[in-house]
Amino acid sequence: MSKNKRKMLTIVNVLLIIILITITLMYFNTQENNTEIKSSLKEYNAELEENEHMHLEEDSSGDKVPVPNGYVGSKATGENEIDTGYVIYEGTEEVNNENVEEAQKTRNQYVWIPVPDASQMYGTDENGKKWGKLYDFTTDTGENIDPITGAKPLNWNESNGVFSIITKTGDAEPNISPRVIDSAADMDSRIKKENIGAEDTHEFLIQLEQEFCEMIESIEKYKGFYVGRYETGDLSKDNSVIRKYNQDIASQTWYIMYKKCKNLNNENANITTGIIWGSQWNRVLMWLIESENKSKEEICKDSTSWGNYRDSEFEYTNDKEESNLKLKNSEVTIPTGGAEYTKANNIYDLAGNVSDLTMTVSNSLYKQYRGGNYQDKENSENATAVTKMYPYQTFKYARLQSNAVYKIVYLIFIQITCFINK
Repeated sequence: MSKNKRKMLTIVNVLLIIILITITLMYFNTQENNTEIKSSLKEYNAELEENEHMHLEEDSSGDKVPVPNGYVGSKATGENEIDTGYVIYEGTEEVNNENVEEAQKTRNQYVWIPVPDASQMYGTDENGKKWGKLYDFTTDTGENIDPITGAKPLNWNESNGVFSIITKTGDAEPNISPRVIDSAADMDSRIKKENIGAEDTHEFLIQLEQEFCEMIESIEKYKGFYVGRYETGDLSKDNSVIRKYNQDIASQTWYIMYKKCKNLNNENANITTGIIWGSQWNRVLMWLIESENKSKEEICKDSTSWGNYRDSEFEYTNDKEESNLKLKNSEVTIPTGGAEYTKANNIYDLAGNVSDLTMTVSNSLYKQYRGGNYQDKENSENATAVTKMYPYQTFKYARLQSNAVYKIVYLIFIQITCFINK
């Protein structure tokens, strides 16, 4: 071998070693970051203490979880770990390996979403008003993109702790949709007719702003919130549920869902239930990535590998425990929770099946839907868990994804507010 060839080979080998070292360092740096994130997800609330509205339980690793009174944390295998989805059941009877299958079908259930830093979910503008921080998700890297989750600020920026909306034609919360696009807009006459707690559009906006602030205040106190484990069911009945195998999960207006969702607390004064805010939806997706249950690609590029979309193929079970096959290129809604295929950290049907209503308003026109539905095709922009849709409020295949027990200290907040007003 000539001297020049040996020299060139040496240079190539050195370059390969440098590249290998760089890749290795990047890998271990990412692993270290993920380890730190997973650790913070479990230790963030170590200082919590019980109060009259909630008690503390421990997950399988001995970490504290705040559980509202009137609910119990699951002791069943696979349902008792923060990192993989800590499940609580309505009622006080213990849930364990012996009775868990029956409890899943007969008791409302929610999954704990850890939020170590609530400022990730909201900002305060120069007038002191709180707004939800909404995000796009990407697999790209760059300025203002979170390197772990791929979350990129949407329609807002923040400077020196002051939040501002970049454009008023984008997504926003809390907000109303007063413009007359269809019969379900937030007009005075519609608000009064729907009997949702306000007499006109102005009162409704104030109501939503208060609900948003109470939600954020609770998250800051407890470092998390609960999300409905299943798609909310029994929507054609007076009392809705969040239970496995329910098929009555669609075809309701946003306003009906708003009322039904509020009633999911079953008069338990320790909790407040409501339609999920977009900032909460985004936090759920971030958590799925941080806990390494899903990748950024599975969240924002193509979610057909874990959601019921047109091109997904998987087995599912109905309430009669009959096995069925959802074929590729077929459009089928399945009973919520009927397929382990559609589970992510113990939350079912977050991606696909039927679209999820949120509290976000788009372009001051529409209530926003997330996650896509069973009709969406593989590799389309709608077949992802981050999908945002802007149909009319009467969109046929929408459903409620309850954010459930986000406010364990409702009475305390009211007392504090009254004291401040005095």
